[in-house]
Amino acid sequence: MPILLCGEEFFLVDHYEKRLTELFAATPLDISVFYGDESDDEEIIRALDTFPMFSPVRVVIVKNHHGLSPQGKEAGLTDYLVNMPDSTRLVFSASKVNKTRRLFKAIAKHGMVYDFSHLDEADLGAFARKRFKSFGADISPVVLEAFLQATGYLEKDASVDLFAVENDAYKISSFALSENRTSLTLSDVEECLPGVLRTDVFAMLDAISSGRKAEAINLLENSLAGGESVFRLLSLFTGHFEIMLGFKELSAEGHSISKITQILGERSDWRVKKLGGFAIRFTAEKLQEILYKLYETERNIKSGDIRDRDAITILLAGI
Repeated sequence: MPILLCGEEFFLVDHYEKRLTELFAATPLDISVFYGDESDDEEIIRALDTFPMFSPVRVVIVKNHHGLSPQGKEAGLTDYLVNMPDSTRLVFSASKVNKTRRLFKAIAKHGMVYDFSHLDEADLGAFARKRFKSFGADISPVVLEAFLQATGYLEKDASVDLFAVENDAYKISSFALSENRTSLTLSDVEECLPGVLRTDVFAMLDAISSGRKAEAINLLENSLAGGESVFRLLSLFTGHFEIMLGFKELSAEGHSISKITQILGERSDWRVKKLGGFAIRFTAEKLQEILYKLYETERNIKSGDIRDRDAITILLAGI
């Protein structure tokens, strides 16, 4: 039976490839592995026709087969999948697949396809809790929420993957365990993750929306002194105010938090709810004005009309 593991979350593709291999094969002697364009279909078929020696079945793993890729050549083993021997398990793994290819359709028809997409907030939380537990650390719901936001995984169009999230979890766990602690704190998250800047930006937004401009500028100067990029700050501010404006308009139409999150294409209800709390302190017109200033500030910096630090400081002071 052919099995295809694919999707943007290659951590899960890799994880379940290993799990299936362990499930089916008792010894490495009954495992054959082929890689991408280097794989020859005739060699794969010969491996599939070979009886297992010490396991119930032989496992043949094919990584990024050319017959599944968008530009790859057609696969010679497509027709072979119809009459695969029961003594063999064929596992394909790939990050990107073309679902119109004959090989993909054959796998879907005669086997199983598992597509691992980006996790939502609930699944990411479950994933992180398991990682922390495996590292010997305890994490409370409050600290877990801060951790998830600090990773940046839940942000729209984020490039962060589960490998990075696992690495962040390991980093924080190791930091706490080195101090003979198993319970993680918010301070551990702040100490270990550069992504905690998002919390600083939320603090700045809280200060700005409450009229505490001096506090907001002080937070800004601390972030810049810590080496933060002006353009990254501008990007975060712009993204946050776009969500705030969207929240303002959509909530006025009576939409729920989850519906607003869906319409805006965001991945986290928490983030939308958090920014929505700031949005209610502004009128829709004021939010539009701020967004215009953000766009204008970025243009002025790029054109060289003003120094980047001066520009973002003036921007915050004028909101």
